[in-house]
Amino acid sequence: MLDRALVWDFWWGGLGIAAVAFVVLIIGGKYLSVTRGYASLCSLVSRKEYFKRPDLGGKFGFRSMFVIGIILGGFISAIYNNAFQPGFSLGTFDQLFGDNLGVKAGILLFGGLLWGYGSRMAKGCTSGNSISGIAQGSLASVVATCCFLIGGVIVTYAIRMLGAQ
Repeated sequence: MLDRALVWDFWWGGLGIAAVAFVVLIIGGKYLSVTRGYASLCSLVSRKEYFKRPDLGGKFGFRSMFVIGIILGGFISAIYNNAFQPGFSLGTFDQLFGDNLGVKAGILLFGGLLWGYGSRMAKGCTSGNSISGIAQGSLASVVATCCFLIGGVIVTYAIRMLGAQ
């Protein structure tokens, strides 16, 4: 009998994402793009012309389905592995900023706005630059990915130095 909990090493996920990115590029001539997929989903509720751009793929284009698949895949995996425990506890984030829901919402909203602004400035989010950009052979995406990784290490150590462990 198989154990219900399926645990993969992290690098399997990386190989899977890379494989999907190259297959989508080779077969369809398109690039994976979570940010564009999110914008495509926004076209379902927004009337703004920005969300009706052809490069977004339409309301139910492959990018919309890609984002929906990411969300559903995580949800199904959590249920399958008996790990679905919705709540407002955010672990280390709570240790650093406290349990006040309003404070957490404000910080996360501000962080989301910074992420969106940075994504627009960089012409793509971290995953877009790291996956699709590298699949295209973009040197700028390789440099951006190195900066993302260095930034992640710096922030991780900064959080530890602030006392949240």
